[in-house]
Amino acid sequence: MDQENSSTFKHQISARIRLVTDPNNDIPHLHKLITQMANYHNLTEYLTVTETSLSNTLFKSPPFHSFTALILEVSPNPFPITPHKDLSFNPIIKNNFNLKAPVLDPQSNTFRSENDVYVAGHVLVFPSYNGFFEKPGLNMDQIFVRKCYRGLGFGKMLFSAVASVAASMGMGMVDWLVADWNEESIKFYEKMGAHCVSDYRLYKLYGEKLQQCANISG
Repeated sequence: MDQENSSTFKHQISARIRLVTDPNNDIPHLHKLITQMANYHNLTEYLTVTETSLSNTLFKSPPFHSFTALILEVSPNPFPITPHKDLSFNPIIKNNFNLKAPVLDPQSNTFRSENDVYVAGHVLVFPSYNGFFEKPGLNMDQIFVRKCYRGLGFGKMLFSAVASVAASMGMGMVDWLVADWNEESIKFYEKMGAHCVSDYRLYKLYGEKLQQCANISG
């Protein structure tokens, strides 16, 4: 292991969830996180997103009115609690988690956001609507915490952040997909009070088949 590229949190760790806002700093980290999630789900061969496509998609509309990303950062030091300019999402901060055991981050330099601040995870959301329900909602497309930071409550923080946004915007639901083999995530979501809709399958039309279907009516 490259000790120069690793950091250890020995006794305490602080966490912050904020909007992805900086194309130059945030987008490269977000792209690396999405790539790690694709590896986790064995979907690397389908990964076509780039840093450029992320930037072009994320910053065209106000947050939560289209594709939006939240990023999770950790630090050995408390995060300052200061007023935020963007009223669409105030950063969520939880300082001074007491650690039962040291946490070693072998990629801390790769995911360094600023001095002693490291990117640990993300969640992607976009507006959704279901004709059966009275109110629109948010679709949670991805939620991911890097392996070394799992089991510390950060996934719960990200999930709660999405629920908080939906509730504050007067929405009626949050929905998402989870792989049927991912028992750990299924248990987590059910513990959070989520309801599994098992009677439906996800279908996707993309790539060459999408183009072929689009040309049928031509």
